[in-house]
Amino acid sequence: MYAVIKTGGKQYKVENEQKILVDRINADEGSIVTLSDLLMVVDSGKISQGKDLQNMAVSATVVKQTRGPKIITLKHRRRKNSRRVKGHKQDLTLLKVVGIGDPKKLVIKDQKKATNKKVENKNKVSTSRLSEEKQITKKSVSTKKTDSKAVKKTSTTKKDDTLKSTATKTSTKKK
Repeated sequence: MYAVIKTGGKQYKVENEQKILVDRINADEGSIVTLSDLLMVVDSGKISQGKDLQNMAVSATVVKQTRGPKIITLKHRRRKNSRRVKGHKQDLTLLKVVGIGDPKKLVIKDQKKATNKKVENKNKVSTSRLSEEKQITKKSVSTKKTDSKAVKKTSTTKKDDTLKSTATKTSTKKK
């Protein structure tokens, strides 16, 4: 089963579990997007067009928001210093097609999976933050201890240095 959809002024042939790059769609990563502008659906040789597609859509999840390759345009005229160079990167969205068919049925299935993944990610983030905070507090305590020891050591070395320098001065004067 495949469908031909229209988004961003372009047409794409999509199948289940396929990844496609389309012009930027305003959606967060991991969210589900419903593309309802279908031009044609082919299901085991049966072609559906026009009014048959009113209750059909393509559901896809947003994998990531990205940018395309840099395109450089050069305008050059045959005069001294008469050229202009411009660059452009197109904003793109990477979609993974989840299903083709009735959007109400497709979205409900996928939202359960997406919410489960979000809950798991939040748990991982909270545990990692706690471990980072523990490491930071341990580091700050250990640095305070080492700082006081370092201060004591430097103060004793200064006294020793002054004693040594006065001893050498007196020994040189006696000769």
